[in-house]
Amino acid sequence: MTGFVARHSPKFFLAAALLGGGAAVFAVPEYLARSTEDVTHSCLEVETRDTRCFFVGGPLEMDGNAVYMENFEQAFFPTKQKIDFVDAAGQTWTAPPQTLTDGASIPLFLAPFVGDRQSREYVIAAALHDAYCGVGNTHLTTWQTRPWEDVHRMFYEALLVNGTSPQKAKIMFAAVYLGGPRWEETERNLEDVPQERLVKELEWCLEWIKREDPSLDRIVTWMTEREAALTSGDHVAPDYIQNLVSQDGM
Repeated sequence: MTGFVARHSPKFFLAAALLGGGAAVFAVPEYLARSTEDVTHSCLEVETRDTRCFFVGGPLEMDGNAVYMENFEQAFFPTKQKIDFVDAAGQTWTAPPQTLTDGASIPLFLAPFVGDRQSREYVIAAALHDAYCGVGNTHLTTWQTRPWEDVHRMFYEALLVNGTSPQKAKIMFAAVYLGGPRWEETERNLEDVPQERLVKELEWCLEWIKREDPSLDRIVTWMTEREAALTSGDHVAPDYIQNLVSQDGM
């Protein structure tokens, strides 16, 4: 069924038969072309979803059998139909048919922070994210066609529209920002950082998110400021956490 428009609805699912059978931003050029008054930075700020913050083409269904790839424990499934997402700025993002997705787009070693990787809250946002940077999708016309930070931010917005709570969406955004791919800026690649160091960094960041409820821009600032410590090995708890620990001990 195509042409179906979903607004702020979590009613997107992986087909039950498939689940039983397998283990399992904004784009700079378009945004700069808009006036400040025309740009809404988050779907949390959109009051009506007639023209922004909605999906087109659904519900999300899988087409074919599970796909297993070398060096990955989880199963991937190809999507059946095209899915579009219109973000807060009115920009369209697309997951073409046959987009491979594993359900959450979160690196497997960070999955314990988000719970069920194939929750219906996540899968449509994950398919969209995977269309731009997911494993097995290098053949898609969407592959890495937009800046990596914009793609990760789109994932956060799509999570919100699909019914994920703002706090969980921020946690998932932090996980993909920290552990996800970074094309175009290879000097900022964190692939060589030991996983235990990335896990500890995400633990500290999530504690801060839960206590402070920061904006997405503040989360990006956190990550950016911490990159040097992550790559150099000079990795200690940030001031935010040290202050929180001191307050708790009072």
